[in-house]
Amino acid sequence: MKFPSFLWLLLALLGNAAGSKNAEAAPVAMRWCLDHFPRLHEFDAKGRTATGPSVQMMQAIADRAGFSLELSRQTPIARCLKDLAAGDTDIMVNLLYNEERARQFILIRFASRLPDQLYRPVTAAKPVLLLSQISSMSIVIVRGFRLHHKLQKIADALPASQIQYVDSALNALKLVAMGRTEAALLSPNIVKTVLDQHPDIARQLQSTQFLHDDLQPEDIFIGLSRHLKHPDTEHKIRAVLAQMKQDGSLQRILGDTVLY
Repeated sequence: MKFPSFLWLLLALLGNAAGSKNAEAAPVAMRWCLDHFPRLHEFDAKGRTATGPSVQMMQAIADRAGFSLELSRQTPIARCLKDLAAGDTDIMVNLLYNEERARQFILIRFASRLPDQLYRPVTAAKPVLLLSQISSMSIVIVRGFRLHHKLQKIADALPASQIQYVDSALNALKLVAMGRTEAALLSPNIVKTVLDQHPDIARQLQSTQFLHDDLQPEDIFIGLSRHLKHPDTEHKIRAVLAQMKQDGSLQRILGDTVLY
């Protein structure tokens, strides 16, 4: 039995309409590049699956804003930043502000964080009370993670002989505990998680809060690529964040890991 030609045409039109409807219904997929970030997003031993408050926050935002998330495997932050600038990924989270990032990315503030602290051996006798004292010390910092802007300025001015870069806060704290450097500059949120897991190292270290310099909390941001295929996603994220702050869901998810 042959169908009349107009029936074939009708079926083709219906098929195209259904395909268009399904395409419109499919949520926008946003690629999220992330590294291991204790207390906020942490990977399993194989570096494949990330969990933590940042993941919960971004999933809640995605659900409300109508897009899906594609999480990367554990990726060094320097590579994530490069990919975000090039448009090879769409989102990063927990970024600090600087002028270069403001030019390269769309930055959306969602919270603030405590300033970095100086971690030294418990055997260190000389007190450190001023930021300027760091300039005469040997220090270690985590590669790719920016410090509080006042501390970053000091770190950037140090000669190569006084500064080391490592891949994790744990490795930085180990160097201090072993006496291979005088101090580490690290986020207290990250250090808390690391030292809770390594009490043997915690017993060998002391932290310094600078008494005579005004280190205020700094804003932290979601970073979006300026090459987004769907630019309206920025406005949706901003609107959802405002809702989540108002209804308290952001605070319920992030808890005491950040300031509001």
